[in-house]
Amino acid sequence: MTLEILIPVRNPTEVFDQTVESLTLQTEKNFSVLISDNFSTKGQEHIAAALEKLSAAGIAARKIQPPVELERVEHWNWAHYQSAADWLKPLFVGDWLEPGYTLAVQAVILREPRCTYIYCGFQYHRAEATRTVIQHWNGRFYTPEEMQDVVMRFGMQFGPPSAAAYERTAFVALGGYASTLPISADSLMFCTLAARFGATGIQETLVHFNIHAARFSTTLPGKQRDTYREALTCFFMLGYHAWTERDRFPVLGFLRLLARETKNYLVRK
Repeated sequence: MTLEILIPVRNPTEVFDQTVESLTLQTEKNFSVLISDNFSTKGQEHIAAALEKLSAAGIAARKIQPPVELERVEHWNWAHYQSAADWLKPLFVGDWLEPGYTLAVQAVILREPRCTYIYCGFQYHRAEATRTVIQHWNGRFYTPEEMQDVVMRFGMQFGPPSAAAYERTAFVALGGYASTLPISADSLMFCTLAARFGATGIQETLVHFNIHAARFSTTLPGKQRDTYREALTCFFMLGYHAWTERDRFPVLGFLRLLARETKNYLVRK
């Protein structure tokens, strides 16, 4: 089993250093790192320092660049397809991992051969505020039937991309992230992975999700309508697939999900 950590970058700042440092501190270093630079015009020194630091820690690392400049989600997909590892793990600039992350993920992979998607608890950092998020569905492998019900009732429950790891074959089977949903592509991907293949949630808080100044997420409060529209699009896409495939479809639970999302949007307006 091989695991590769994929880091898409564009104009990285000093927060990248903490991301890389967390990889060098992993107790299990049986993984590789792929840094994909989407035509950065500044911050190249942080990429060079990252490659040097990873090499010094005995971690195989390489830098690649797409043939042309890509949109954000397109870049994610391109980087994924450049890896031949059995398992892929996105990690975004500014986020970081607890030292036991790769050990915990590899333990799940060895223990549960049915599992193709793993998520974990995370800490959310924004300005001076920090909060811990532990999902309810963790501690064991949940079957596709169980996860289908969770997704149809509660929507996205699996954390940010940096909290995810998945088999490359599962990613390819789903066709990658939906580049037509620049805000919600990750939510759709993780809900679909869980509903189609099942999932295992790790109970420990092993990832730090950092909303720093250079991050795309900082613009989302000003895009409430777009975020709401994309969320509903995701829900209806998931619902349509479940309906046509005759999967478990809790109609009342799904309607409550739509109502909650609409209520939250109206409250935030």
